[in-house]
Amino acid sequence: MPRFAGPFIHRGLRPLFRVALCSQLLWPALAFADTPYDQMVRDARAGNYAPALTVLRQVPVNQATTSQVSDHLQIASWAGLDAEVVQVYETQGRNRVLPVQALTATARAYRNLKRWDSATGLYNKALALEPQNPDLQLGLAMTQADAGKPDEAVTRTRALVAAKPEDPSRRLALAYALTRAGNNYDALFEYDQAFIRAGSKPEVAREYVFALQRARLPEPALRLAQQRPGLIDPVQLRRIEGDLAAERVRLAELATRSEKERYVIADRALADYDKLLATWTPDPAAHDDVTRWRIDRMGALKARARTADVISEYQKLNGEGVQIPTYALRWVASSYLDQRKPEIATDLYRKVLVAPDADVGDRLEDSTALYYALLESDKADEARTVAEDLAKTQKPRVELKGLPVGNPNDEWMDAQQLAAQAGTYGADLPSGEQRLQTLVDQAPGNIGLRLAQADLYLARDWPRRAELQLKETESMVPRDVGLEVAQAHTAMDLQEWRQMDALTDDVAARFPDNRQVQRLQRQREVHDMAELRVQSYGGKSNGGGDSGAGAVSGSKDFGIETVLYSPPIDEDWRVFAGVGYATGDFQEGTGRDRTQRLGVERRTRDMTLEAEVSNHNFGYGNKQGARLAIARDIDDHWQYGGSLAYLSADTPLRALNSDVTANGGSGFIRWRANESREWKLAVSPSHFSDGNNRVEALLTGREGVYTAPKVQVDLGLEVGTSHNSASEDVPYFNPKSDFSVLPTVNVNHVLYRRYETSWSQQFQAGAGTYSQRDHGTGGIGLLGYGQRYSWNDVFEVGGLLTVINRPYDGDRETDLRLLVDLTYRF
Repeated sequence: MPRFAGPFIHRGLRPLFRVALCSQLLWPALAFADTPYDQMVRDARAGNYAPALTVLRQVPVNQATTSQVSDHLQIASWAGLDAEVVQVYETQGRNRVLPVQALTATARAYRNLKRWDSATGLYNKALALEPQNPDLQLGLAMTQADAGKPDEAVTRTRALVAAKPEDPSRRLALAYALTRAGNNYDALFEYDQAFIRAGSKPEVAREYVFALQRARLPEPALRLAQQRPGLIDPVQLRRIEGDLAAERVRLAELATRSEKERYVIADRALADYDKLLATWTPDPAAHDDVTRWRIDRMGALKARARTADVISEYQKLNGEGVQIPTYALRWVASSYLDQRKPEIATDLYRKVLVAPDADVGDRLEDSTALYYALLESDKADEARTVAEDLAKTQKPRVELKGLPVGNPNDEWMDAQQLAAQAGTYGADLPSGEQRLQTLVDQAPGNIGLRLAQADLYLARDWPRRAELQLKETESMVPRDVGLEVAQAHTAMDLQEWRQMDALTDDVAARFPDNRQVQRLQRQREVHDMAELRVQSYGGKSNGGGDSGAGAVSGSKDFGIETVLYSPPIDEDWRVFAGVGYATGDFQEGTGRDRTQRLGVERRTRDMTLEAEVSNHNFGYGNKQGARLAIARDIDDHWQYGGSLAYLSADTPLRALNSDVTANGGSGFIRWRANESREWKLAVSPSHFSDGNNRVEALLTGREGVYTAPKVQVDLGLEVGTSHNSASEDVPYFNPKSDFSVLPTVNVNHVLYRRYETSWSQQFQAGAGTYSQRDHGTGGIGLLGYGQRYSWNDVFEVGGLLTVINRPYDGDRETDLRLLVDLTYRF
């Protein structure tokens, strides 16, 4: 937190108590004497000390009377010559029977010189003569307070206040003792009582101002000081002004009544600091205060979301050799994290957590921030360790005196939530789900837990479940920014575009500087862009019979297809156009196919629909085709769909090369348990223009077996079969029936990841069997390697090189193939 100027414990108290405790300082006989010496004493009482002190200093030590020694002690005390008082007492008065007034003056001098034991002894000696003297009681109490015995001083002064509560000097003494005991708020009450009774006295008002400052109430302190010009000096006044600005920095980070007010206090603090810095920076004597204001001003900049300015000021202070306090390092670390420099933020948060003056109350918040800094540095394992360690250090309940079971510890719940979320971001989603569910069962009204659980549901590809969770949460906090951001992401997954827009517009208007909101805006912006998709392949086959050409795709085959989608029209619609080209060398010759496509796509909740018309030119003139496809979601787990095509794009190029076309369709059903388990069955009948009827079925499955922050391993399975009605004597690969089983292992390894940029590599290996009617069964072997790169949400490119060895018509064929795809949004 921003620091305040040091407490003014001694300021103004000595002059005040000199008057309060010296009501009788001369023995009565002198008041009636009428000699030149008596006149000098009266002048000393009026403030002219020099004549009397000159005379008394000239009296020989062995000739000085007790009265002269007593006068010397009291007049030197009036003059503030504490060292002279002590010297006279120790050389001339120690063994004399001095009056109470002289003992009091000497005790006060010892106290001013911080010789507490000597002062205490003299106060006790004077009290032995006048036990009920309140001035002596006050003087002893203040000495005890200064001597490190504030509890004794508080006890003594409380008794004095109880005896005479209307006496402001006693209230001041009790307040002084309470201040020395560290009870600034109890002391403020006593200062307030003294101010009520004697507020017109400058010394009382001055102490009240400083008491307000020590109690962290700089605004009323400054108001009172400004109402009475000259009450405190300019140095003290500027420090109170700095304390007021620092208080506003703290308040700026607290919740406000409305979004419009969230920056009002921060702006006031910045205005305060700008005024102070402009006034006092030229004054070399104010250097330390100016440095403190510059440090505390970073908190106002942070609250105002001006994090780049925070970093700039921090670097300037560092360059000047200024030691940045721990509370300000927290602002700097948060600013670096906000500016997407998590490595620097990580180092600063580590310093904050181990700093000797670190506030224990900030440990949870700082550890949480360190967790996210590590996560954004792509150090998920270290981040999870921080979260788990934090969860272990918190106790479920806070032990309070008088409560045998204590109260629930909110920080324990927050730490447990962070540890559970670490599973979500650390690729251990099942563990995170279980831990979050346990916490939600314990605290069903905890908004943070519910939002974290909804985020996990989205990560597990359960958007409808997330939607239901968020809808329940909405009844508790209908306009919470975190809730609306999560609802917008869920709406995007569900293709609820209008809902996404409404939520995004709302949070963007209310919280334009929130990074989650800015991220949501970016994703909406990308969704509204045009999209270019390019897919290309190339391959070379070896084997395949006497010709050496591949049985299915030919030798030296190549293909490319480009499709351009428009930005969304009326939210749900997109039009698209595309061109394609394919070629391959077959035993019958080289085949080519040039295609053009034009279509429309509609994406709504639970459904995606595509319709297109196409033109094909494969050497026999232009021929038109058409396609209609639909996919519908039943729930988070089940999906079905199908398509119908006239002059199907899936017709083998080798058949087209012989002017054989195909019409067909397909239907599928998919079951998806979660992000790592999925099965799909597709059945595709087709009719060829040469009279052949083909039916194909393909079952594919995927099961995740290992996940880590940068590595994911899946087991895959492909089981396929087909049946053709025509004989095998057709100009394309056409088995009477066949059956294949191909288990695979797929590994995805992230090489680099930073925010919206990632680079990964993929490994693929498989071994299975292929059985073809009349040609027996042979083995299949597959190896593949690929890489994928994505940047800034708008660009993604990937390539996969595979080699597969398998039999066709009894002849073994090796196919080397490269697949490349690219997506660009603009």
